[in-house]
Amino acid sequence: MKKILFIALIALFLIPTLGLAAGTCTQSDAENIYSSEGWTGLSKITFTCTADASDGSFPATATNAANTAFITGKYLLKATTNPGATAPTDNYDITLTDADGVDLMGGTLANRDTANSEEALPYIGGLAYGPQPITGALTHTPTGNSVNSAISVTTYIFSR
Repeated sequence: MKKILFIALIALFLIPTLGLAAGTCTQSDAENIYSSEGWTGLSKITFTCTADASDGSFPATATNAANTAFITGKYLLKATTNPGATAPTDNYDITLTDADGVDLMGGTLANRDTANSEEALPYIGGLAYGPQPITGALTHTPTGNSVNSAISVTTYIFSR
């Protein structure tokens, strides 16, 4: 009887720990940005990611159906990254890919800082900086982190 009770207690404490181990990445509902004079013509989506508690990896996360519908036909203008209270590994990377696997930021979200918020513009085809047209779902993928439970917050700004 004591063995069964002991095993049950171990399972009770181990199962919640296993559930917390997987990294997560949530996205805000896409929203319009307003000033005191009304809608600015800009919109945003924020991805808040917490790395895996055991290996520091972040999951790739596609925009949900509502966010995809909201941003399709708009243009990606910039991205802002903010390391959380538990910062990721210095020079971690982020890609924002379309259905064809093209990084719409053109590599400008590589080597993110662990102490400061940074912003980046889309780099089109390695030729010029400029807005990128959005034609469907996007996938946000942070990589290169080894800090367990690190936090990364990325906000993407879109125009109509």
